[in-house]
Amino acid sequence: MPSNFNEHEMTKLRNIIAELNREIIKSKEHEQTVLSEFSSMNNDLVTLQRELAKNNSRLNEAKNQAVQASEAKSEFLALLSHEFRTPLNGIIGMTEILLMSSLTEEQRQSVAVIQESSQLLLYLINDILDLSKLEAGEMKLNPSDMNLRSISKHVNMLLSAKADKSGNQLYSEIDDSLSDTLIGDGTRVTQILMNLVGNAIKFTQDGSIYTRIRVLSESDQRQKLRIEVTDTGIGITKEDQSKLFRPYAQTSDGQQSKYGGTGLGLSISKYFVNLMDGQIGVISDYGEGSTFWIEVSFEIKSNGETKIPAANELDMNRLTAVTLETTDCIPCTSIEHPILIAEDNSINRKVVLVQLEKLGITNIDTVENGEEAVAAYLSRTYCAILMDHMMPKLDGIEATRKIRQIEQDEMRPHTPIIALTGNVTERQRKECLEAGMDDYLPKPITLETLREMMQRWLPEMHDDSILNEEVVMELLNLSEDKKGELLESLLDMYQADTPSKIDQLLHHIHNNQYSEVINSAHDLKSSSLSLGIEHLSLLLGKIETSARMGCLEEPKRLKELLLPAYEKACSEIKKVLSSVHQ
Repeated sequence: MPSNFNEHEMTKLRNIIAELNREIIKSKEHEQTVLSEFSSMNNDLVTLQRELAKNNSRLNEAKNQAVQASEAKSEFLALLSHEFRTPLNGIIGMTEILLMSSLTEEQRQSVAVIQESSQLLLYLINDILDLSKLEAGEMKLNPSDMNLRSISKHVNMLLSAKADKSGNQLYSEIDDSLSDTLIGDGTRVTQILMNLVGNAIKFTQDGSIYTRIRVLSESDQRQKLRIEVTDTGIGITKEDQSKLFRPYAQTSDGQQSKYGGTGLGLSISKYFVNLMDGQIGVISDYGEGSTFWIEVSFEIKSNGETKIPAANELDMNRLTAVTLETTDCIPCTSIEHPILIAEDNSINRKVVLVQLEKLGITNIDTVENGEEAVAAYLSRTYCAILMDHMMPKLDGIEATRKIRQIEQDEMRPHTPIIALTGNVTERQRKECLEAGMDDYLPKPITLETLREMMQRWLPEMHDDSILNEEVVMELLNLSEDKKGELLESLLDMYQADTPSKIDQLLHHIHNNQYSEVINSAHDLKSSSLSLGIEHLSLLLGKIETSARMGCLEEPKRLKELLLPAYEKACSEIKKVLSSVHQ
């Protein structure tokens, strides 16, 4: 019995062992399969990692190529701008000079055609550059005081001749509750309105164009506005409306040669409105006119002062691109030292030379490249240097650096160097200023912009224009009941504040407080411009610009001129008021 039992148990144990062996074998086979699958997955993972690394490398390469392409595009546009503006400066400058001469009516009409064509070409160049800056994210808003009533009036005034030519009437309807002074980029708002009203005129014949500004709401010292430009023109189809506000997109009618244009204006306007956190749109039925609308909020200027036209409104005429006036020679007091023109293009050199002579400046030297500019600087003392940016042998940037180094090494007095350039990008402006240039004058150069620049950097050069008569007369005529009451009230306020502010500015200059000098000079300049006090404003503008450049040598030289200029201006305004009261 025991032996049978042992045999049975042994058999059972053998079977269990055999089963365990089979399980072990299966387990090992499964383990092998898992290991094989893991190895395969690991290989796949390694392959994926390699592919990811390759893709990352391709992405980095693509990113670098995109950056290089963007930089190449910017450089190309800068070069294109310079190349376009250089001959355009010759056309516009000489046209301006020609208009000052005695012309027959037929000749004057021919010059007017040249003037209009050059303006259109400059608008196109500006639009292309604006679009490039916006797409690159380089465009920034510059908020300051603005008066939308004045902006609307200014736009209609600028476009009135164009409207008359097409038999159109321009109208404005502005909400009475609109604040007189808002904080915003008045230049860009003007540009938007110029585009919208200009388009309305373009596509309307013998009709009406209305600019309406309504206050939608007011809260937290902000006003939400709706600005509409409505015309009675040809209208826009639903299909074409979907194309608007995209770069280079034009409606079917807009593509006709008789209307002209590039399709950039609306897309640029949309970019600006977006920067203002606003919205822009259109309502139109084909054949029944169009309404382009903008909804945007602006901060209300919070102070208890009487609202007067903001300073930036006086500069809005820059948007007209070219201002050709038939003025005579503008005399100035003689300057002690000559002015140097460094310009390689013979036409542009001649234009600037003639423009300076029209301003009464006849002591002028000219050179054709940067090397000659440095040599001329070493041989003579100049009161200012007008330096072209792109020149052979030595460009304007390097020539300026050499001159600044000579000034430092030989302890020479600071000579104002003003860049003359067809490249109007922010990057180019920065490069010029960092090289040691004091200011920046983009081509095409008009007589008025050149005069302003010379007065800014040469206070001794002025045309006895203590006051801007146009601004003074506008303020004089604003009083509804008693003529001159507003001007007299504003003068009283100005006289109450200005002497102490000038004292503060002098204190800041004496203590080398750059930011305080900038703020004080800007504040005084704005209030002075608003009253039409021109010469004092020019002095303050130069002080502000010099401080921004990190230099207080010029402000220290000019500070003694401030109080006499202030007192002379107040005296002249009192004479105007006295003549009115008689």
